[in-house]
Amino acid sequence: MPDVGIGPGATAPLNIIIPMAGSDFERPDGSVKAEIPVGKTTLLGATLEARSWWTTAAVPVFVLRDQPGSRRYARETLLRHYSTARIVWLSEMSGGAAWSAAAGTALAAFPDAPVVVDLCDIIFDSDADIAAIFAADPNLGGLALTFGSRHPQYSYIRLGDDGRMLEAREKIVISGNASAGVYAFRSVAVFHLALAHSLQNRASLAHNGLLFVCPMLNGVVAHGFDVRTLPARDVFDVKIADAALAG
Repeated sequence: MPDVGIGPGATAPLNIIIPMAGSDFERPDGSVKAEIPVGKTTLLGATLEARSWWTTAAVPVFVLRDQPGSRRYARETLLRHYSTARIVWLSEMSGGAAWSAAAGTALAAFPDAPVVVDLCDIIFDSDADIAAIFAADPNLGGLALTFGSRHPQYSYIRLGDDGRMLEAREKIVISGNASAGVYAFRSVAVFHLALAHSLQNRASLAHNGLLFVCPMLNGVVAHGFDVRTLPARDVFDVKIADAALAG
């Protein structure tokens, strides 16, 4: 197995990458999805800042498409509220969230630390200490936050009897373990091994011609690492709720 991780017992910060370059990010009224009101905060505040691994000392990398609404949001909110934030601007739509997240790794502050890709569109509770979990298990290559569902909107992870991941698929219900939109990779190097696997297996892993983050976990397993899941509790998905209200 390649030596591409951090050793057991090591302590390291996290790289947190938030892809916000999707076609649904900018809304017709000029606002963006991340600023949807949620209680007394916004969708971004209710997700990113509520994560158990979030710290104000983090160096988050936001990946945005170069459009007026995103430029305004970055200027008025991201760079003011997150003083350490780094932003990657994409001139065009990427080939899926996997590619957008990959662009974010170019500005990762800690190359040997775990990479957390957070789509920041599902609210949930978790007490996971992601850095500690990786440090305690040198063969762990990936983690995913999951909850029980069989809704076709989600991506899914199939586990073996030992709790290790066997398969991950985008928008295909292969189990009752739905992804909560947060994925962690042992390091930047492991992230890119996983991306390369998705590229090599595009015919079976792409969805609507695009590469997403969840199926990248198949590449982590293919390179000899374990992938495990962590529970996401009290899940609230704004997308599903909005669709239900609209219906």
